Amino acid sequence: MGLNPSAANGLEACTDAQFGKGTRNPAACPAASRIGTVEVDTPPLPDGSLSGPVYVGQQLSRDPASGDLYRIFVLVESTRYDISARLLGKVSADPQTGQLTTTFDDAALGSVPIPGLPQVPFKSFRFKFNGGARAPLTSPPTCGPHKTTTQMTPWSSAQGTIPVGEEGGPSGNPSVTRSGAFGLASAPGGGPCAKTLAERPFAPGFAARPDSARAGAFSPLQMVIARADGNQELKAVDLTLPPGLTARLRGLSYCPEAALVAAAASSGVAEAAAPSCPGSSYIGGALVAAGSGPAPIQIGGKVFLAGPYRGAPLSLAAITPATAGPFDLGTVVVRVALFVDPRTAQVRAVSDAIPHIYGGATLGIRSVMVRLDRPNFSLNPTNCASFSTGGFLYGGGADPNNPGAFSATPVAAFFKATECGKLGFRPRLFLRLFGASKRGKNPKLRAVLLPPKGNANIARAATILPRSLILDQGNLSKVCTRVQYAAGKCPKKSIYGHARAFSPLLDRPLKGPVYLRSSDNLLPDLVASMRGQVDIELASRTDSVRGRIRNIFDIVPDVPVSKFILTMRGGRKGLLVNSRNQCQRKGVQRANLRFKAQNGKKRNMKVKLRPPCGKKKAGRGKAGGRSS
Repeated sequence: MGLNPSAANGLEACTDAQFGKGTRNPAACPAASRIGTVEVDTPPLPDGSLSGPVYVGQQLSRDPASGDLYRIFVLVESTRYDISARLLGKVSADPQTGQLTTTFDDAALGSVPIPGLPQVPFKSFRFKFNGGARAPLTSPPTCGPHKTTTQMTPWSSAQGTIPVGEEGGPSGNPSVTRSGAFGLASAPGGGPCAKTLAERPFAPGFAARPDSARAGAFSPLQMVIARADGNQELKAVDLTLPPGLTARLRGLSYCPEAALVAAAASSGVAEAAAPSCPGSSYIGGALVAAGSGPAPIQIGGKVFLAGPYRGAPLSLAAITPATAGPFDLGTVVVRVALFVDPRTAQVRAVSDAIPHIYGGATLGIRSVMVRLDRPNFSLNPTNCASFSTGGFLYGGGADPNNPGAFSATPVAAFFKATECGKLGFRPRLFLRLFGASKRGKNPKLRAVLLPPKGNANIARAATILPRSLILDQGNLSKVCTRVQYAAGKCPKKSIYGHARAFSPLLDRPLKGPVYLRSSDNLLPDLVASMRGQVDIELASRTDSVRGRIRNIFDIVPDVPVSKFILTMRGGRKGLLVNSRNQCQRKGVQRANLRFKAQNGKKRNMKVKLRPPCGKKKAGRGKAGGRSS
């Protein structure tokens, strides 16, 4: 049984001055601070003579265990008998479980402060806290029985009061402990209640979509997770976006780790007024609905781009100032690791554990909406096949404090881009040889790919080199095994070239070596392993068609590229060898190229292979020289 965030809707706090404890001034607590009533029957007076309101007291601390974060003011009075007793209750909330302990050990009767509750007899002391949509308490999550324990210390004890938990005072009559229990018959939404935490249902709703589905267009992206009252706590998210649904990182900064630490230590009011992360890392907003009942409170937050986290190259930081009504519990920071599949560039988002208790309050998160709406940030794919955003949402399971006990529910949200056919597809490729031109020598080959802006992205590419170039069989033995490649330990001798990819989505090009990697095919694969803000792998299978070398890139990420440069080294470590003199042979040597776009369009070309002949110095030729 815990504190219910829904109660904070429209809630105000009563200050100590307004309550007037220790005075006979009329209490002036705001009506919006009232959360219940109290009735006291005492033998000296007729039953029903004493009653009054229960107010929320002003917060004095952000420590939920101190008793000064949550306080209640109890006003017991009778105008007929001119009695006004004002009691202060300190509510301590366990930061891990949310269990509540309320202590009354100080009061004032009239203008005389008393080190304890009023020294008068009573037959009953009945608290009645508000119910309904703004009830301050939320019921336990299982049937029960649920036990409440109370310890009472008499004035006949020598010191009047003793710490809670001790069996008795140092002398005089000991304190007594009494317990009561209750059970629940039904779940919040109807039907039988769960007997254990693990038996609670977990059927979250999930939706994910961009505002516009137009292929290749920038559009805000929104995701919503909804949880019914009485379901297991929402504890974690593991979702994979459709291929090609990506983001523009160019011009953005990462929120520094020090700023994220500062945000987590900041008050909610301070964080809302002056965010710890720079505006250049802001990418969107978040809205959390929390609390049990029909009217959970809405709390807004912001989402920032952050750097590497838990093995992922990028991350998100959802920062939510935990301010609700009169309470400031601090700032909640939840990190989401963004893994990028090196072959498809698909993004997988894996969150840290989402708190279900914060500041001692039982959050009861009902929905989470994340909207990435920074202009020109979220980019749609250029493939109009049917995809989905899917993965798993994790519930609290048998123990919401133990990730090993979480439950997992698969979710998926359908997505299909539109208007793919309107995208053009006219990539250009330039091929040039450098260095050795004689037969039996190893030339350097440079390929420069220039996809036009706004075209559909390449999905598949096949290149067939002219017969004047063949594989140097003597160098094929220098291969990186798949185990070595996966471990990032390819030998230097397996490097045969270098690749660079320029994208309008990134500040800097991706670049890295080109390896020969072992394969299930007859010949090893040619793999460009490029690194930067993200890591991308372009792998091609190599074979022979009518005596000509063919490389096929079966998987190409659906992301825009403005330029791609592949350079295969020459010399004695070169993979290619001239089957004839490149400069004496009459006729033009051409490579056959076959491209397929993500939108299904195709383009076949015959591209001239420029030989290393003529007066131009190697390394300064058009579309393949040093300027490239």
